[in-house]
Amino acid sequence: MHHKAMFLYDCFRLFYRSSQLRRLEMAHQFFFGCVKLTTVALMKFPLLEELNLYEIRISKEEIETVGRYCPMLKTLKANKRGYEGSLMRYNEIAIAIGQNLLGLRHLELIGNRMTNVGLHVILDNCHHLETLDLRRCFCIDLKGDLGKQCSEQIKYLKLPHDPLEDYPYIHVTESEYYNTLILLLR
Repeated sequence: MHHKAMFLYDCFRLFYRSSQLRRLEMAHQFFFGCVKLTTVALMKFPLLEELNLYEIRISKEEIETVGRYCPMLKTLKANKRGYEGSLMRYNEIAIAIGQNLLGLRHLELIGNRMTNVGLHVILDNCHHLETLDLRRCFCIDLKGDLGKQCSEQIKYLKLPHDPLEDYPYIHVTESEYYNTLILLLR
């Protein structure tokens, strides 16, 4: 059996046996199968409290799945190293977060290309949000009312130009970054 197919088989088997899972971290998607794996697996984690996705492409539908099947979710990290896709796609994801993940306490969106539209929906609907990480979110403008709303509403706010020194994958080389897949389950 091909190593990627074996990996997917092992992941599916592990996911289906992990209904008590509280934390899932996935990093460095380098083949397509993992995207569908995430969607299917998320339906099996009703106790999931923390979902960390580093360089994993996520869709509006996957956010809706998380909102529907993971009611305990308090932390979402959906970070990207570089830009890919359209601004509209990123706004769709931000709007889906704001409409479906109302109980979030911690949201990290490093490298997200959403605009003020997406950020407004998150701030207007995620009333329990304490931590918001917007580093490298260069398509938002925090001057004026939006910046004021962020600083008044969010206890721990990281701004687009803040340094990335505590980002867990900052020292990974380019070849390591795109040629590995890491799963951390707890």
